[in-house]
Amino acid sequence: MGERTRNRTPLSVRIPDDLARRLDRLVPKIAKDQNLATLGRVSRSAVVKLALLRGVAALETEYR
Repeated sequence: MGERTRNRTPLSVRIPDDLARRLDRLVPKIAKDQNLATLGRVSRSAVVKLALLRGVAALETEYR
């Protein structure tokens, strides 16, 4: 198992179509962000991961 896949848990969720469209609209905007340029190719999956990280951080702050 490679370093990139170690310590990662696959997660499959169903989301409403409108949320998927919102994520898709964010892809080109995030791809242009110089602060995130090191991510490489920005995909819907990358946007979902970023949103999940930021959302979890917000929830952790809210529910301390």
